[in-house]
Amino acid sequence: MKKINSLLIVSLLSTGVYANIDVKSLDIYKNRTFINQKLNTNDSSVDLIGKVRFEDIRFLNNGECKVSNVSIISNNYSSDTISSKIQEYKQKIAFKTNEITSVKNVIQNLSSIKFEKDAVNLKNIKEVSTYTQKEVEANYNLVYKLQLELRKYNQELNELTNKKNSNVYSKLNYNATCKNGSNLVVSYPTFNISKNSFYEINTSSKDKKVEIKNKSFITQASGYDFKNININMYTYNYTNAVNPQIFRPQYLDIVSPRIMKKTYAQADAVMEMSAPAMMKSSRVAPSFSYNETTTKAFFKASHIDLLSGIKNAVTFSNDSYKAKNEIEIDGYSSSNAFYKVDFKSDKLYSTQNTKLYLDGTFIGQSYIGEIKKDKKTSLYLGIDSFIDVKKDLIKDMKEKPFFSMSKLKTEKLWKYTITNNSKEEKTITLVERLPVSKHEDIKVTLIPNTNYTKKEDNGKISYDITLKPSEEKIIDFGYIVEKPYKK
Repeated sequence: MKKINSLLIVSLLSTGVYANIDVKSLDIYKNRTFINQKLNTNDSSVDLIGKVRFEDIRFLNNGECKVSNVSIISNNYSSDTISSKIQEYKQKIAFKTNEITSVKNVIQNLSSIKFEKDAVNLKNIKEVSTYTQKEVEANYNLVYKLQLELRKYNQELNELTNKKNSNVYSKLNYNATCKNGSNLVVSYPTFNISKNSFYEINTSSKDKKVEIKNKSFITQASGYDFKNININMYTYNYTNAVNPQIFRPQYLDIVSPRIMKKTYAQADAVMEMSAPAMMKSSRVAPSFSYNETTTKAFFKASHIDLLSGIKNAVTFSNDSYKAKNEIEIDGYSSSNAFYKVDFKSDKLYSTQNTKLYLDGTFIGQSYIGEIKKDKKTSLYLGIDSFIDVKKDLIKDMKEKPFFSMSKLKTEKLWKYTITNNSKEEKTITLVERLPVSKHEDIKVTLIPNTNYTKKEDNGKISYDITLKPSEEKIIDFGYIVEKPYKK
């Protein structure tokens, strides 16, 4: 019985000032993070994590609860076990630092002892010198031991501050009543949580699939362990423009531009009402889902434990899509053959840092653009060394007058020799750039030799070919530019 009571006391001490905190979920936006904490309507006060301003709190209750007499008191020092230990170790470090400084001063004083020949004889000099040497050596050894102890204290202090990086907490006072068994949740911003979000994208050339994992390393340093919570990871900033800018006429005689005021509003938060805490034996395994509101999308991870001071790996999605593999040659630039995959996603993935893999081999890290839902997305996975591309300039006729000196003519022609040195058949697209005329008197003519596959208004022109192993293909690309000659 005594053992059980002692364990209960230790458990209560470990939670300390946060004993009445019941975190249900986190809302993590690109720029801010919010804690959603359950309130007990039978209580009149609760501790909030960190320093919280009155104007930043929101009550989530679906209109089923009435809250009154709300106030917040900020406390500059927490009396919980972790905070007390942090102060204890800071004191130990200060005392140990002073002790090391004192011993170093003794060493300096011993080393500076000078012997006057008239004051002492040779025997006394030897005795004092031997004594000084031993004392200096002993004090150096003492400094070494003290520095080891100081290093240990610093490591232990660092571990504690990783668990709890602030002594500040807030107390929320309130009166609340709820009907029909409704839960009352208070939402407030926090700065004790950091995240490192990224995608892991692995392309299988054999199965022709793209696998996208949406992951985050989340670390919270509140000093309190979050158990069995939900995490909503939003794909946008917390503050977004709600209305378009007001339409205003543009007058040509207005010199000073008008200052446009932007209207911003907080995005709607998704309220999470979790079931009562379960026993460890019936704990639900972590899961994830993708959710869409009327205008937004977010990823949700459920039944997650975030232990204080520990980097927690959280998965928000793991999806696989059919992909089309091909090679794209940037003829307009470096003329290298890049491995490329095209696919369509059924989810919206925001811009984010991405680790790229091809057949399980790490290719590199890149900050990819937004992957839009149900639209074609292209990913590049580095240069394919088995595709040899040779580009030769065949003709380079610079501006020369012709037709009675009334026009200038420019002509350029390149020859591409593309060879497939791999053991597989490859689909290859050569992309070139055709100059675009912005004046009716300037004419650009494509030199027709090889039929192109696609030509766009911006001058992008593509040639699609399929090469079997060891097969070679020659593509000619060139153009003629004619423009008026002005003397």
